[in-house]
Amino acid sequence: MKGMNIVVVEKIKTLFVKYREQIMYLIVGFATTAINYIVYFLFVDILDIHYITANIIAWIIAVSFAYFANGRWVYNSTTNRSVGEAGAFIVSRLFSLGMETLILFLMVDLAHINELVSKIIVAVVIVILNYLTGLLVFKRKNS
Repeated sequence: MKGMNIVVVEKIKTLFVKYREQIMYLIVGFATTAINYIVYFLFVDILDIHYITANIIAWIIAVSFAYFANGRWVYNSTTNRSVGEAGAFIVSRLFSLGMETLILFLMVDLAHINELVSKIIVAVVIVILNYLTGLLVFKRKNS
């Protein structure tokens, strides 16, 4: 039994090394998403701020965290933080903010789906989009 446990642990280590970037992206992404949702919820449900305004404020706070966390822990960016890198990251996230806002508008105002439910559904598309654009921003200099 002990030998089997060692084999399982070694397999998990191997998988972690192989998929480290994706695993770390999910962890950082979860933290970023949590920040985004908490701020969004506070503004929409507690402060009664319009959902689009709340989404933009939540986005600014979450993206600020994501820039530093993704560069450091996900993509292992070895470059010093530069204005160009930050600018590229912000532009990539502005694109996803535009997509998120558009999809939220379509779901909430046109399809009449609850704001919080819509935000959860939209997150799936945005997570994939952000991972791919993050690769472009942080891997460009490291290649």
